[in-house]
Amino acid sequence: MRRLLRILVCCAFFCGLSSSVWAAQWSPAMSALIKDAAKEGKLKLLWGEGTLGGTKGAAKFEAMMNKIFGSDIRITFTPGAAMPQVGSQIAAEFAAGQSSASDVYIGADSYLTPLIKRKIFHEVDWPKFLPGRITNEMVEGERTSLRVYTGIPGIPYNTKRTPKNEAPKTLKDMLKPHWKGKIASTPYVTSLNILAAKEMWGKEAALEYVRQLSKQVTGLIRCNEIDRVASGEFLAFVMDCSGSQTFEAQAHGAPVEHVIAADGAMLRHRMLAIPKNAEHPNAAKLFATFMLTKEAQKQLWDSDFSDMYLFPESHMGQRVRAAQKQGVKFFVPTLEWVAANPEIEAISEEMVKIMTQK
Repeated sequence: MRRLLRILVCCAFFCGLSSSVWAAQWSPAMSALIKDAAKEGKLKLLWGEGTLGGTKGAAKFEAMMNKIFGSDIRITFTPGAAMPQVGSQIAAEFAAGQSSASDVYIGADSYLTPLIKRKIFHEVDWPKFLPGRITNEMVEGERTSLRVYTGIPGIPYNTKRTPKNEAPKTLKDMLKPHWKGKIASTPYVTSLNILAAKEMWGKEAALEYVRQLSKQVTGLIRCNEIDRVASGEFLAFVMDCSGSQTFEAQAHGAPVEHVIAADGAMLRHRMLAIPKNAEHPNAAKLFATFMLTKEAQKQLWDSDFSDMYLFPESHMGQRVRAAQKQGVKFFVPTLEWVAANPEIEAISEEMVKIMTQK
């Protein structure tokens, strides 16, 4: 009996010591944030079910975040509309002096840029919370936006119906006669608009490419319809949104491959920002910081097949580095770049007309 008591006392001591050592690793700013977030005790999240794992993802992230930080923050998740609509809702609530429907906003560069102009997000010194893990390269939009995961737009194709010697390597490969009438594109010209950047092809070359591509395309699909490529309805899709849907399909055994086009390689990011009208701003900052931890990034890959490419353990990073070794150069359109190139939106509209009004 005495021996059992000694074991229990030792276990309690070392468990307590472990917690102390774990807590001691945080920076002073992080320790303060954990305390401030604990005082709020709640977090409201609103985005689509297809983002960050939706309802199930929110529950998993809640448990993981509280375990890592020793907190007890309750997350209330509400399935919402698409990113642009949620952003517009938060902006309208801010203008009306109302609390934000979500304490955290997640969006792509094109959605965030107009919102940042309206000054509706907190400026945050993100790297101070996780020094060495969160870097300045991950922060955009006048310190308002924190990159949470990376998308690699590319060309998914059916491996069963595509001969190896005809597998695409570039966007221009998709103009070859072999592909005519067998491929799909998207009515939103996802990522094709970025080809118009002077850092890539330029406006005229990009528009001409879309004109030629539209003659090859036999159907218009969304990025979440990779199953139509896997089934063989279409042999390929030019271009997808991020590659994540293809990676998920591959994980389930679908005969699809994702090609990073050597002549159109780019990295697109989803970012987190904290509305100034958030009810629980400190819990929101803690959640955003948590999403860059190794644990959250692993869960993010498990739920969304996406993660932040800058981390050494990143699945996306492995793909990026492998492509770079082959000489591929990636263009990264940041929030600052999008704001400085407003003509891209007009070019996008022109491309949409070309693709949809054949």
